Amino acid sequence: MGFERIYALHEILQSRHTAVSTDDLKELLGCSRSTLHRSIKHLKEMGAPISNSAGAGYFYDRSKKVVELPGLWFTSEELAALLAMDRLLARIQPSLLQSHIEPLRKRLRGLLDAGTRAGDQFPTHRVRVLQAHARTVSPVQFNRVATALVERRRLSLAYDARTTGRLTERTVSPQRLVYYRDQWYADCWDHGREALRILALDRMRAVQVLETPAREVPEDELEAILTPGYGVFAGEATHRARLLFSADRARWVADEEWHPDQVGTFRDDGRYELLVPYADPRELVGEILRHGPEVLVLDPPELVQEVRTRLEEAAEQY
Repeated sequence: MGFERIYALHEILQSRHTAVSTDDLKELLGCSRSTLHRSIKHLKEMGAPISNSAGAGYFYDRSKKVVELPGLWFTSEELAALLAMDRLLARIQPSLLQSHIEPLRKRLRGLLDAGTRAGDQFPTHRVRVLQAHARTVSPVQFNRVATALVERRRLSLAYDARTTGRLTERTVSPQRLVYYRDQWYADCWDHGREALRILALDRMRAVQVLETPAREVPEDELEAILTPGYGVFAGEATHRARLLFSADRARWVADEEWHPDQVGTFRDDGRYELLVPYADPRELVGEILRHGPEVLVLDPPELVQEVRTRLEEAAEQY
């Protein structure tokens, strides 16, 4: 949205007592006519009393209260990204990169400071970015996977799969590194299985970079096969879950996106019905169990049975 430009426009109009022409505003803000008009529109939506005098330009109507804009012009996504980068850089122990990291951190802090209305020091101690369920990846293992990825070479490794508990020897061609829910994964071509696989870096053992060139997999094939594999919905969605949430839990779930093609409907009694496409039910079951008695699985029957079985097994522990 260009909040910095909106603030600059606000300062210009607030400091002037006469109209400012479109050309002058374009020059002062360093933007095009269309960008200027979008900024004016957004500023009006924020309550600014902008008026236009034909042939003269834009000005603030002094008979109306001049809006007090928020003191920070970052969006939530921008702020989270800057703070997350600063936090990650702070965690890096002294190394050969130290001389490069410190100037970068200063630049990040400068961006945070510039995001305040008066350019004051940003109070980073008042905003926390927390990781959830993060798993530790060996720096050596990560470095070797990243090296093979960048240099387009194969990897040999032992993989300790969580789903089976078995340790298997593998030779893979890494295609992409993916950071999902505070975990590192590698999209790989598995040469032994002749198929694409998603491997968690924290489950890799004895990683070695080979001299053999990596097999290249077209990006569109990676997108079609692996990208849907992250999250609750692995692969092509061939099923659709129908979930009914209590009125209390609906206040949370109605604002969440479980799938781009989900359909949510409020019932007259305040309960919330959610239709969710899915392929692999395992992580979806975990999401359902997270809501406990606040959700009822209505369809399909096999998903109802899976959740019922898991709940009965859990109850037997007590």
